[in-house]
This record gives sequence, C-alpha cells and structure tokens, in this order.
Amino acid sequence: MRTFSAIHRYLFETDFGICEIGWGDAGITDFRLPTDDPDMDRGRMGRQSVEPPQVIVQSVQAVRDYFAGRRTDFADVAVDLSTLADFERDVLLAARKIGWGDLTSYGELARRLTGDVGVSRAVGQALGRNPIPLIIPCHRVLAADGAIGGFSAPGGTVTKLKMLEIEGALAKSPVLAQRSFGF
Repeated sequence: MRTFSAIHRYLFETDFGICEIGWGDAGITDFRLPTDDPDMDRGRMGRQSVEPPQVIVQSVQAVRDYFAGRRTDFADVAVDLSTLADFERDVLLAARKIGWGDLTSYGELARRLTGDVGVSRAVGQALGRNPIPLIIPCHRVLAADGAIGGFSAPGGTVTKLKMLEIEGALAKSPVLAQRSFGF
C-alpha cells in the first residue's frame, strides 16, 4: 500500500467503506480507497484530530456522493501533483479528463500523450502510482482488448470493477459486459 505524503489527512465513511484523503496548501496530494481491514480503518478514524477545511469537506462529500451512485465530477477539485515526475503528472492529468462512465485504453492514452502506443506500459505504470485514485480516475483505463487491466488500489481489480459498475461503464466494454459479478 502506498504511503501518504500529505501534511494533513482525514478518514471518512462512505457507502463503499472508509476512505482517507490527504492535502496540503496546493490541494489534495493523496487519496486512499477502503482497505481490506475496515476494523483497522475504524481504529485510525478514532485517533484522527484534524478537522478538514471547507474545500476538503466538499471533496469528501463528492466522494460520498460517488459511492452512493450519484454522478460526480471531480474536475474542479484542486490536486497537487508537484512531487511527481513530469511524465507521471502528464499521464495523470490526461486520465483526469476521462469522464464519468467513459473508458479508454492504456495504448489510447499513450497515443494521446506521446503519439506512440508503444509507451502504453509506461502509462500503465504511471497510473499504478496514482496517489489520488478516484479523483484522478485511473480506474477508467482498460487493456487494449477491453480486459480490466490492473488496479493497484486496495481491493485490486475487484474494486476497479465495482467502481466501473457504479458508473454504468461495464456495458461499454464487450469483454467486461459478458462477466457476471456477485458484489
């Protein structure tokens, strides 16, 4: 699990489980989806002492809305990617433009960024290091054949599939639409 670099952090409950958000002066620097250990998360919630500023409260509400199944757009949420390498930042900013329920592939994202689908593996690696999943929707990127691809957040591809299901995006991928899920 990725280590938070945030100056401030806040844990909060959603319909999906307990999430964690981190921020500094320039915006959100970290976001964690629910872990596989909700008891640990609840214990951490009991020890937190930081009250988030209004802008973070609004972001928390947007995350709660998302996991309640309400169409949510995080485009206006301030993020701080200043600690990332230029290529990683470019990949994440490109992924941030993928809208609710829309899907793209690692190769298509690579082509848009560099003109070369051959860097799709590097794009996938950059997405795998996304410090702000959901708010930067790396879950909307699939393999070229429409398969789920990877997902480095807690819960792995099961979490990715659940998020795509919330958005109604599974039907847009012929490969994924044929699956049956028992969430």
